[in-house]
Amino acid sequence: MTDIEEGFDTQWVWEYHHELACRDWLCEAWPLLTDRVRALRQPFLDEMDDRFTAATAPTQGKEAEGRRNGRWWHDRYPRRVFGQPGDELPPSWSPAPEYIEDD
Repeated sequence: MTDIEEGFDTQWVWEYHHELACRDWLCEAWPLLTDRVRALRQPFLDEMDDRFTAATAPTQGKEAEGRRNGRWWHDRYPRRVFGQPGDELPPSWSPAPEYIEDD
């Protein structure tokens, strides 16, 4: 989460959706958890989802309309990136993210 909040490295832009595999796994595992465990962990999941939503923007275009069976996190991209401003980004990352200086 911190990587996306602080800025995503454009060197890894084409791996971005692979980074979301943890959230995919949680989506699949969530229904298998007991009601008690889900109730205890839901506030944490909501907080993480809220942080992710704040650090990302919705992708644009037809391909972004529910293409992942309700896995909305795949239809978002980082608001902040670092790297070379000329680096190729996915077309759905529009408008372009804000480039920040790499420390």
